[in-house]
Amino acid sequence: MKTSRFDIRVVVVFLVVILVLSGKLWMDYNERTSRARAKGGEFTIHSEILGEERTFIVHLPAGYNDSVEAFPVLYLLDAEMESVFKHSVSMVESQYKLGVLPKMTVVGVQNVNRNRDTIPVSVEERPGSGGALSFLRFLDEELVPLIEKSYRTSRPRVLYGASNSGLFAVYALLERPDSFDAYIASSPMIGWCPEYIHGLAEERFAETFQDKFLFMIYGSRDYERVTEYILGFVDHIQGKAPEGLRWESRVLDGLGHVPANSLEEGLRALFSQ
Repeated sequence: MKTSRFDIRVVVVFLVVILVLSGKLWMDYNERTSRARAKGGEFTIHSEILGEERTFIVHLPAGYNDSVEAFPVLYLLDAEMESVFKHSVSMVESQYKLGVLPKMTVVGVQNVNRNRDTIPVSVEERPGSGGALSFLRFLDEELVPLIEKSYRTSRPRVLYGASNSGLFAVYALLERPDSFDAYIASSPMIGWCPEYIHGLAEERFAETFQDKFLFMIYGSRDYERVTEYILGFVDHIQGKAPEGLRWESRVLDGLGHVPANSLEEGLRALFSQ
């Protein structure tokens, strides 16, 4: 019995398809296993957007290398303050053990020029300020893609900032809401540029916010640039925030600037629903 040329072509095409699929499966397997062996630590990335080297720290959750599970990522600003970074990591781990929070990868982003990176407009009292958009682009277009290529990640993707970096977290939500899923701002210094923030909110709230979360927290004895301006922003949110934005503002009686439990309270609120 002779095999027709048509039959041979079908067999060849079938074998080629099998080889291609096998190669893809092997590449996917290699990628998964290499990512599973990824290590935490301190790293440097050259930012084309900022034109400088930026340092970040990665802390992987316990058991990362013994599983294929993907984890939410917390991006922690001002991570050059070692005590703040270590406290945040310790809190996330302890709250996981208590069953309150999931395991999370923590990425700490260190500062180069804090005034420049965290304040969206030029402020006379803060020399060099006004570069927040470029810093946001660095996070959104360079750092986050690198983290998600190098590690097993899942949603939500969380941004936390305090004081000037808290202002940046609010700004980031308004400027590029899809950069992160949740924005936690401790003692956000909205008073540096209230008109700008209100105007940006007015513009952006006309758009769709799909499943976004904003948590603001501060002390009743906080700086005036927080207490005198955050209430006006809250009023703005109450009247005009889109339905897709879940938000909360919390004041802690008797406490001052950047309450120590700010991140914990924000993460609890995020994962409570």
